[in-house]
Amino acid sequence: MDDAAAALAERHRDIAAIAALDDPVRRALYGLAGQPAGLGRDEAARAIEISRSLAAYHLDRMAELGLLDVDQRRPASDHRRAGRPANVYRWAERPISVSLPPAIRTQGQS
Repeated sequence: MDDAAAALAERHRDIAAIAALDDPVRRALYGLAGQPAGLGRDEAARAIEISRSLAAYHLDRMAELGLLDVDQRRPASDHRRAGRPANVYRWAERPISVSLPPAIRTQGQS
């Protein structure tokens, strides 16, 4: 992929990421993920009173779009160390910005 195509692909990804925040559930979860400790799926579901599976869907989708970074941790109360660690979501380190060019004037307009 050449530089122009890569830049266009990144721009499209950024637009999709910003558009994803139009959903009120995603906006709420995104705000909560800004906590220093991050946001787990169970905590997210309880905080905005949705199912854990719905919280996981939205958190994973925002991670796919580059809005959130995902780490893994074991709950502090888990002394057995069995099973998978939980996903923890945080705001992505990569900045996302979208700017739109000014309207293009057609020839003959002032």
